[in-house]
Amino acid sequence: MTDDDTPGRDHLLVTVRRKGRGAAAATTVVRLLGLLPADRVCTAEPAQDTIRLRMELDGTDADRAAAHGAVRRVLADRALDGWALDGRAEDGRAEEN
Repeated sequence: MTDDDTPGRDHLLVTVRRKGRGAAAATTVVRLLGLLPADRVCTAEPAQDTIRLRMELDGTDADRAAAHGAVRRVLADRALDGWALDGRAEDGRAEEN
């Protein structure tokens, strides 16, 4: 995540697989992107037990909160059981590459 949330700036969210539970990242990323709202511009980079999800923001705190909410709702889907939003992403400290 970045503190420089200027319009059009990407916002990084990290999802992690808990204790090896859940489908593989490659499968999960397809489900994750398919369940997110269609108006969200995002890309995802799957790794073994993590997915780095970048969502385009409009630069407002409300949009940042909406992005987090959308990801939390999607991760609550049973098809994504075993995956969760990284705690660092929840409090705004996820690292950006």
